[in-house]
Order: sequence, then structure tokens, then C-alpha cells
Amino acid sequence: MLISFSVSNFRSFGEEVTLDMVASTKLPDHADHLIEIDGTDKHVVRTALLYGPNASGKSNLIKAMDYAQSLIWKGSQNLFATPEPFRFDSMTASKPSSFEFRFMVGNEIFTYGFDVGRRGIESEWLCSLRGSREKIIFERNAKGLTEVGEGVKSLFPDDEEMYRTLSVLSQLPIRPSQLFLSRANSLPVESLGSTLRGIIEWLTEDLIILEADVRACNMLERLYSDDLFKRFAESFLCNVDTGICELVFHEQSRDCRDHEREVFQYHGDENHYPYSRFGCSGDTDERIDPSDPTKVITRQLMTHHRGSDGDIRFALPFSEESDGTQQLLHYLPYLHPQQGRSRVVVIDELDRSLHPKLCWELVNFFTKSCPGVRRQMIVTTHEAHLLDQDLLRRDEYWMVEKDGTGQSRLTPLTDFNVRKDLNLRKGYLQGRFDALPIIGDISSLASWLGCTTEGVKEDAQKEPSA
Repeated sequence: MLISFSVSNFRSFGEEVTLDMVASTKLPDHADHLIEIDGTDKHVVRTALLYGPNASGKSNLIKAMDYAQSLIWKGSQNLFATPEPFRFDSMTASKPSSFEFRFMVGNEIFTYGFDVGRRGIESEWLCSLRGSREKIIFERNAKGLTEVGEGVKSLFPDDEEMYRTLSVLSQLPIRPSQLFLSRANSLPVESLGSTLRGIIEWLTEDLIILEADVRACNMLERLYSDDLFKRFAESFLCNVDTGICELVFHEQSRDCRDHEREVFQYHGDENHYPYSRFGCSGDTDERIDPSDPTKVITRQLMTHHRGSDGDIRFALPFSEESDGTQQLLHYLPYLHPQQGRSRVVVIDELDRSLHPKLCWELVNFFTKSCPGVRRQMIVTTHEAHLLDQDLLRRDEYWMVEKDGTGQSRLTPLTDFNVRKDLNLRKGYLQGRFDALPIIGDISSLASWLGCTTEGVKEDAQKEPSA
């Protein structure tokens, strides 16, 4: 469960900005959108929608999360990835970029962050919040020296494995380009201890960051092997008027060519060797037949549509469905609840290829389903129809825009003292909350097209012919 994310000196972010998911105590509406922070009287909201003009920095916030996560997950392999500091200030070029997550695993609150410059990691820290004080679990400096907090044993008396692992790792040299937590992530999970394992799982698996036009590479396999998810997907697609009433797989078997066997073994698991030669966006995959290794099974996802009499009349390859329908189905593996797992789903440009009503239904479904479950959604969008107090709380909306120095700023809607009865969509489009594009007089641009506006005006004044 994400409590906050902070970033500074990265792309359009100069000074530190923070996306704070802690709920306002002054808003009584949509109480079912709140998740309790254990051990406190505070809650976090389930959703955050970010609005702003093009180039305001919305996507850069998502890129900041993705960059930080990739350094933890991929380690030094990702330091193709020297950070991209804020460029509109010559003083920031030599300064590090900073990233920090505050999140909850089980009933523990942790803060993890790092500073990274062009020469590598300059500092790194992991803390546990106890009351109002942060207790250090480990802290690493620019020389690569890591100190384990003195109180780790007493903080986690039932997790001696974590203390032993941290103590051993802190004595070993580390590359300037590698995070200490990434070094721990490379170890077998059984050696991490439950606490450290939970922290790494949250940062690398439970935090799901989706770029625009994302394609879920496991979607076909999930539909094929998980009947509950398949029925959920069929029901969702049917109820949002895509015309689809059923998802089915058409299977064919053929001989396996000699050169293909190595390809399947390279790309797939040792039991079935699944492989999609059509990429994540295709509707077909292939695998070695588990009962006959000389055969290949080809599976193609088909959609069934009903005619006016209710009978199934049409069958289409899924790749022939509209872009919006395809995008929607690829979102569903991330939005479908999984028992016992915390999830934070971050989506850049939710409204890409999706109808405004469908965007509304997706957000409404996420916020209303599974109350009390630790699931959150963070979305960037231009879709003004989602600005609706019947849909979300006022503290679930954020405005993003650049200031006079070119830096992106985040402002919660609650800073604008919005009334409960205010039409948010109308107020936003009228510029009440800022975060709108400033558009000059574009009528003069007609000269670049070889035409003038005078002719247009004259034509408009003429009476239509009989």
C-alpha cells in the first residue's frame, strides 16, 4: 500500500514534489475509498487521478516511479539509465536525482529511497516507522559503505534472517552503480527473511507501473489457465457493451520443425515451452505439445458476438477487435483482484483509445469492488468526465502544471477549497484549478495553409441556397 512517493531533480521535476495518498480528515464522503494505516488514526485513499496539460509532467511522475523500480529490480544492468536531471537550471546538472517511497507491508510502514548521480548511487536508506520516529534498517553512503541500524534486532525480533543477511552484505564491496537493495534482491528468497522479502516484493511486484498502450504479456495464458479470470473478463467485456459475449481459444496441432525446438526451449518454461512469436499484442501463441514433443499446439484467442436473436453469429480473432476493446482486455489482468496480495496499479494515460464512459466505469469498478482490500490505482488522464464528486473524493484528484521556472508541480484538489456541490468538470475546464493548456490566437496560422480567415467569414454570412 503506497502512502507517498517523492522525487526531485528528475526530468521536469526540479525541487522535490510528493504524491501524498494520505486521506484528508475533513472529507466524510466515499468512506469506502479509504484504507486504514495500521497503528494510526489515518487512512490512505484508493485512487489518485492526475490532471494537467500536455508536457506538464504527469507522465514524468510515472517515469520517475518506473526508473526507481527498475534500478531495484534490474540492478546495475539498468544503468544505461543514468538519471535525467532537471535541465532548465544549470545548477542541477551536477546534483543527484532523488526518489523515495513510503509504503505499508503487513502492519509495518517503511520508507525506502536513494540518491543517484552520474557516477552512481550517492546514498540509500531503508527505515521503519515506529510512532512518529523513523528507525534505520540500513543506510548507505556515496563510498558504498553500508551501516545496518543498531536496533534492527529489537525492531524485528522474529526475523533474525534479515539481520544476518544485511550484516553480511554490508561487509562486501558494492559497485557504485548498484543499489544495496538490488544486491539483496539477487539472493535466494529464503535467505532474505520475511521482512526484507516483503519489502522487495512490494517494490518490484506489488507496485505495477503501466505505460500508455500497455500489453499484458501473460494475458493469453491467464485466460487459458485461469477459468475464474476468464469468466470475469467475459462478464466485464459484455457489460460494457463491447459486443463480446464469450472468449474462446481455437487450437491447432502441427509438426514441430527442428529449428523451432530451441526457440521454444529458450523462451518458455521447461514443462510446456509457451512462446508467442507475435509479441504481447498478438492473439496467438504456440507451445510444444506436452503429450507429444514432436508437435506444436497453436492457440488463437477468438471473440464470439451474438446476433439480434441472441444466438452466437460472429467469431472474430481478438486482434481484429477495436483498439479500445483490446486495450481494455489487456488492463483486466492488472485490475482483477488476487487473493491476499496488495496491489498498486499505476496507469499512464488511461483514456488512450477508451471511451469516456468506459474510463468512468473502470475507475468506478476499481474503487467500489473489494472494499477494505489493499488495492490502489494511480492514473494520469485528460478525461474531464472523471472529474465527478459522485465518482471520487476531492482528495483523490491532483493537478499537475509547470511553474515559471519550468518545474512540474503537484497540487491536490483540496488546496482549492472545493465545495461539495461544485461541478468539478465545469470548474476545471473554466480554469478554476489551473493545470490547463494556455492557447493563444491560432486563427493567424491559416496563412500557413495558403488560405485566409476572411473568406471563411464571408462564406458564413451568405444565406444557404434553396
